[in-house]
Amino acid sequence: MKSGTVIIGLGNPQLSDDGVGIAVANEIARRSELDDLTLLELNGGGIRLMEAMAGYQRAVVVDAMLTGSEPGTVRRFDPDDFVTTKNSYSSHDTDFGTAFQAGLLLGIPLPELVSFWGVEVLECGVFSEELSDVVAAAVPLAAELIVNELKNSEVMR
Repeated sequence: MKSGTVIIGLGNPQLSDDGVGIAVANEIARRSELDDLTLLELNGGGIRLMEAMAGYQRAVVVDAMLTGSEPGTVRRFDPDDFVTTKNSYSSHDTDFGTAFQAGLLLGIPLPELVSFWGVEVLECGVFSEELSDVVAAAVPLAAELIVNELKNSEVMR
């Protein structure tokens, strides 16, 4: 069993702001002094996401979000905050909640602590390896918020 925390940056870095999750994960890796921190990049959710966090004590997932909030807004979510995802009705995948519960039923060692962080994006359907200015400006803030939460939770243990 792996230990520690896995930071999973979700997205596609060739689709402009859709790569913000990966950018935040990379920023966390650059500035974090935390022990037992693993960085992963992933471009899919559901079952693949559940499998990526298997064996870790804690998982932090960072992704782009389109909620209608101001671009660059950073929000924290718990797994229970999600009712469904765009993959819910796909025969190739399922939503994260269903995948996580299936993993637990199958005895897969999944983290007790899982948090999701979203950065509101401006554009995620344009081919570009650059984040929009407003989203790029949110990357350091998102990384700082996540690192602070990780540091505070380690103090509490």
